[in-house]
Amino acid sequence: MNRLQKIAWSVVITISAGFVVSCIAVAILYVKVGMPKAVAGFALIGIAGLGGLGPLIFKKDKGKVSFDERDRQIKEKAALGGFAAAFLFAGLACMIPFFILGPKASISVTWLPNIWMGTFLTAFFVYSAAILIQYGWKGGDNE
Repeated sequence: MNRLQKIAWSVVITISAGFVVSCIAVAILYVKVGMPKAVAGFALIGIAGLGGLGPLIFKKDKGKVSFDERDRQIKEKAALGGFAAAFLFAGLACMIPFFILGPKASISVTWLPNIWMGTFLTAFFVYSAAILIQYGWKGGDNE
């Protein structure tokens, strides 16, 4: 498994863990305090930020070629997939309320940071998952 795959795994795991923990927190808070306040449980998605430490934890291999043309193509395809998924997420997050609530309705601006955060998490998650899919989930021939 090369460095890029290890970093991708760290991002996928931390985003998934943050999402699961925040959903559990929202469910527990919903039972205890009700829905408007339960949304605060989504703050635990901040656990996903630990995935950004991957490049610091997984150092470059010394003496070996650590990046070649295939790796560059995989990163480019993954980046394109991440951008497309983020664009789709942002579009849906903006248009679904419009179609459900109607053109005369309004939503609170407190949802804007959530849309922003969700867009970035979608981009990074899809980028990392695309890297893992293109290499193969287990690392295969990249030992």
